[in-house]
Amino acid sequence: MTQRVEDSNQRLMRGLPERRYLPELHGVRGVALLGVVLFHLFGSGKISGGIDIFLAISGFLFTGMLLRESAAKGGPVDLFKYFGRLFRRIVAPAATVALATLALALVILPVTQHRQLWTEARASILYFENIELINSQLTYDAAGPDTSPFQHFWSLSVQGQFYLVWPFVAILSVLIARLIKRSAAGVMATLAGLIVVVSLGYAIYVGSYNQDEAYLMTQTRAWQLAFGALIALAGSKIRLPRKLRGVGGWLGFALIVSCGFLLDGRALFPGPWAFWPILGLTLVLISAGPEGGNKDPKWSATYFLTNKVFAWIGDRAYGLYLWHWPLLIFYMEIADKQAINVIDGLGILAVSFVIASIMYKLLEQPLSRATKKANAPGGGRRNKYTVVAGVVTIGLVGVGTTAFAPTPPELKVAYEGLDADKYPGAAQAFQDEPPAEEEIFPEVEYAQDYMPEYVARGCRQEGNNVPGTDEVLICEDEDPPANPTATIVLAGGSHAGHFEAAFKALGDKYDWEVIVAIKSGCVFGLEENPDHWMCGQWNENFIEWLDTQDVDLVVTPGSRLWQPENVLADAPYWWEQITDTGADLLLTRGTPRGMENVPDCLASGGTAQECGLPKANIAEVNPLLEMDLPEGTHLLDLTEYVCPAIDDDSKANCDAVVGNLLVWYDTDHFTVPFSQSLAPAIEEELSDTLPTLFR
Repeated sequence: MTQRVEDSNQRLMRGLPERRYLPELHGVRGVALLGVVLFHLFGSGKISGGIDIFLAISGFLFTGMLLRESAAKGGPVDLFKYFGRLFRRIVAPAATVALATLALALVILPVTQHRQLWTEARASILYFENIELINSQLTYDAAGPDTSPFQHFWSLSVQGQFYLVWPFVAILSVLIARLIKRSAAGVMATLAGLIVVVSLGYAIYVGSYNQDEAYLMTQTRAWQLAFGALIALAGSKIRLPRKLRGVGGWLGFALIVSCGFLLDGRALFPGPWAFWPILGLTLVLISAGPEGGNKDPKWSATYFLTNKVFAWIGDRAYGLYLWHWPLLIFYMEIADKQAINVIDGLGILAVSFVIASIMYKLLEQPLSRATKKANAPGGGRRNKYTVVAGVVTIGLVGVGTTAFAPTPPELKVAYEGLDADKYPGAAQAFQDEPPAEEEIFPEVEYAQDYMPEYVARGCRQEGNNVPGTDEVLICEDEDPPANPTATIVLAGGSHAGHFEAAFKALGDKYDWEVIVAIKSGCVFGLEENPDHWMCGQWNENFIEWLDTQDVDLVVTPGSRLWQPENVLADAPYWWEQITDTGADLLLTRGTPRGMENVPDCLASGGTAQECGLPKANIAEVNPLLEMDLPEGTHLLDLTEYVCPAIDDDSKANCDAVVGNLLVWYDTDHFTVPFSQSLAPAIEEELSDTLPTLFR
């Protein structure tokens, strides 16, 4: 019986990764994270591939550590020891930087960003920043004044989610191995291989319709961590022949260093092209001699990677990664720069190294020593205390970042109570004199809370190409009249939706039923753009829905104020489809668009004119007037109300504040109060062309 147990244990332990320090791996880690920092500072938005390597290294290290312990015990893993190590070595430094970043951001960045800062600080500390970026539709962008100082925490969130799940994958592998009488390494390799195949396939699939989400998602990144696991499991068996190690090592190093120069990682990763940097890591590891890269020939890449410079950088790489990004964002905000030059970048790099070195000495090294003590015989209680303290601290931080975040006002409350003479908004066109200057309403801090109601109701269709987003979601009128005199549908992109408040104000006056059917960014005719192919399907489905309804008027954007004002070539086809259903069509002239967030600009001290949207793209003649439009089509041009004194060439922009009301809550969409203030103008413009509506 004893012999059988020994044979079973030997079989279970067969092929496990050795526990040993790999100096060349530490060097690669330093090179990879230094590459990330350098490309952030000097790469003009390009991706180095260092994060992909870092994720694979995490899979490599944690797989060996967990599987050795689990196999040795026949399944269990000391989770207090495991999570205690994580809290001390990884979570504590990251949380420290996240809290410091929040404190500095609240001082440096405009008040309009504060609520999102609190949200992202919480997401970063709780390791779901990648999910928060996706949910907030904040894409992975190059550094800029408007970029989140927490953006770089997305990769740490992917790692944190991996660290939470991977112990149980190791335990499952050992339990299956015991059951089927196989080696734990073999079973783990099979599971990791399956994860690679499934996750990589999913990355390709998601990347085909939404590259921004594919870049940030844990599910699409899991294959990189699992591939690192495969390297760890095969590392003891695979090593290049001695004659090929020199070439293999330098080729791997070249792949690592060249990735950001030769590939557009932001557009290609984490799809198959991400094998480029990870293959570089693999070649370096299998090119090292059995005694480690520091024992290899001095001319070899593996020996080169063990030099003191890379080792020094590797020791501080975590702190360097954590600190460089917020320092970069804060510098650009303070210096009011859209991009940095070489001198700026070198300065930020130097400061980042100094702060990272201080954190390494004062925080990371003491915590590393504490981990060694906790893992020594008799130190188990330390791990339990650490885990309990860590969970409590993170919980308190999570509660605190929620409790202290700015509280939004009650929606719609204030506008109805405003003095219309003091806050006429667009209706100032009907006053003899412009109103005396008052405090802007809504306050810029709360501008985002004054989006159209349909947005808050969650009944708009997303504007991406995700399968299923061709479904037409209908925002019914929440308080329709008992006997509507007309049914009006606002349809198409968000520039139809931002008229919702205006039409509902008129609907209350004239007993209209106002319905909203919006797919963000989907203007009729835009489907020819390869980035909007799902828009064409939505258009088809909207026409089918419209043909079954008794709709009097469809309101949708006509022209678009891109560079310059234009009408999409395929738009008239869809306009005719709409009128063929029996509904009249109202085409709105395009309203201004900008690149800078208007409330952020105002909160940073800009004037209403400086922060307004450019009027240069507004054509001298409305292009819709020069078109042969389908019968039953009408035009609505509100330019003179949205952009008063449009003929005044001395003003480059349309003012961000009209009639003491804030016009825009972002770069190009009306606040609800301003939209409501357009109701008299719409009534004035349409009373002659559509008199039956105003009965």
